[in-house]
Amino acid sequence: MNSTALIADDDEATLRLYRLLLEQAGMRVVTARNGLEALRLAVEHEPDLLVIDIRLPLVSGLEVIRQIRSHASLKHCAIMVVTAMATPENKTRSEQAGCDVFLVKPTPVLTFLSAVRECLVQEGPRRKQA
Repeated sequence: MNSTALIADDDEATLRLYRLLLEQAGMRVVTARNGLEALRLAVEHEPDLLVIDIRLPLVSGLEVIRQIRSHASLKHCAIMVVTAMATPENKTRSEQAGCDVFLVKPTPVLTFLSAVRECLVQEGPRRKQA
């Protein structure tokens, strides 16, 4: 895998775990601890995958997703929401904002990695709509 992932989460343990898993899968990884940083890094690095929590400081994860979806150079980016705020309303809002996959924390490692693979294959959710 020669892809770039951006992880946006304000929890250090989560950032470390996802970074480790994605780097072991061969991805280049960039991390953000708040929504503003996530937006800046997304524009700077044009990641293939965004793994994001919907509850972030400064700018919510949902707003980050909306802005990424409206940015021409980021339309290719697959977006995985991984959150502990697993309500039906949050799932619906995440999907409406433009996420491809919605996962609930804590997420089993194999489930996380399977979702990453799904997002990055050519026939993945976002690429089907393109």
